[in-house]
Amino acid sequence: MNTRQMLMFCAGSLALSLGAAAVLFPFASVSRETLQASRSAQPVEALGEVDLGPDFGTVPVTELVGYYIENPPAAPEPGVAAAPKRQQFGGC
Repeated sequence: MNTRQMLMFCAGSLALSLGAAAVLFPFASVSRETLQASRSAQPVEALGEVDLGPDFGTVPVTELVGYYIENPPAAPEPGVAAAPKRQQFGGC
C-alpha cells in the first residue's frame, strides 16, 4: 500500500464515521422537555410505579421510599464476611 491509498482510507473512514454519527444522532438524543425535567427535582408522587418483576409486581415509588426509610440497610458487623458484589453485565 502506498501513502496515497492509506490517506484515502483514513479520510474515507473518518467521513463515513462522521456521516453515520450525524444521521444517527437524532435517534440517540432526548427531547428538550425530557432534558429540562432531568435537570430539576421531581416530587416522589410524580414518579409513578416501578415494576419489580413477577415476585412483587408494580409498586408505587412512595411505598419503596417508605420501606427504605423504615428499614435502612444494616451496617456491616465486625467479623462477618461482606456479601459478594453482584457482577452486572452491561447496561445500567
